[in-house]
Amino acid sequence: MVVQIVQIILIVVLPVLLTWAARKNKALKFVGPILLAYVAGILLANIPGSPWDRSLAMTISEVAVPIAIPLVLMCTDLVKWLKLAKSTVLSFVLVMIAALLAALLSASIFRGSVETPWKFAGMLTGCYTGGTPNLMAIGMALEVPSESIVLVNTGDMLWGGLYFILITSVMKKVYRKFLPAFVKTEVKDAQVDPFMQPIFSKGIKNGIGNIALTVGLAILATGVAVGASILITGKMSTVLILLLVSTFGIAFSFLKRLHRVEGSWHIGQYFILLFSIALGGTVDIKLFFQSSPTLLLYTGCVMFSAIIIHFILCKIFKIDADTAMITSTAGIYGPAFIAPVANAMGNREIIVSGLITGLAGYAVGNYLGIGIAYLVRLII
Repeated sequence: MVVQIVQIILIVVLPVLLTWAARKNKALKFVGPILLAYVAGILLANIPGSPWDRSLAMTISEVAVPIAIPLVLMCTDLVKWLKLAKSTVLSFVLVMIAALLAALLSASIFRGSVETPWKFAGMLTGCYTGGTPNLMAIGMALEVPSESIVLVNTGDMLWGGLYFILITSVMKKVYRKFLPAFVKTEVKDAQVDPFMQPIFSKGIKNGIGNIALTVGLAILATGVAVGASILITGKMSTVLILLLVSTFGIAFSFLKRLHRVEGSWHIGQYFILLFSIALGGTVDIKLFFQSSPTLLLYTGCVMFSAIIIHFILCKIFKIDADTAMITSTAGIYGPAFIAPVANAMGNREIIVSGLITGLAGYAVGNYLGIGIAYLVRLII
């Protein structure tokens, strides 16, 4: 019992420490707290002679995800997203189309060398529409082994790191050479990056109240989703539960009061890191290294196919270069990389558009990913 308590404390505390470390150290910030969380969990579970309980880690991971999803979604102003410039909305729709087509293409190419390619197609569609949280949630919903989820996420991190170097250097020149120029509008609030602001600027008392409100709503959504799943299917269906909590999160996003609640996004990220550590803690590293590297190639094929298809579609629909780049970034990485890419492009005016489209991707990623998974299963 003492060992399990210590394990729970480690999993609960590490997200805070890793986030702090990533903010203080440039190298760790580049790697990102999510990958650090995976690595930490894997190391803790695979220390020789470690009494680590993998079943407990799996239980924690299964609880963390359905709570994290509504927390992240409830701060998304979908109405505001729909009111963005038509080119921004259109470009992000093209991001979703590109992710779907890339998943279908890659599943066809790798169907003879990867088991259950339809599951990975769904995971990667969600990933390159919204981000890593969608990849993890869909992987759980489709009952993908934890080793495979970690391997796919590792591939995403490796290829994503390579593309991040490209998009902040040479790719901006390529986009601006072949796509129309961005027309500046001098939007005043475009300089605001809410994710770089303090978590609680109005004091600890308000902060505790915010935690209670947002986490309470997330737990309520999860409880209702579990109850509905049992009522409808007679069991706890992971697919149905995750789709329902996504729906509740989107519903909460229409409550304007929640948009003003400080820290809801940060708390959601905390639960995502909690999940990442716990998931890493379920991995047997011996089995991990015995896994086929084909999944890494599969991941790269989906990601770069999605980027190329999106670029071609933007050329066809005459989307300007900066909007195309920032919405592509929103789809590939989610909101976290918007500000660095905008800074590299020398255009901070597009930060707000990128952040909102990135959050919108969180909202639709689970639906698209699970939908495309079952479509691929039918046709491939």
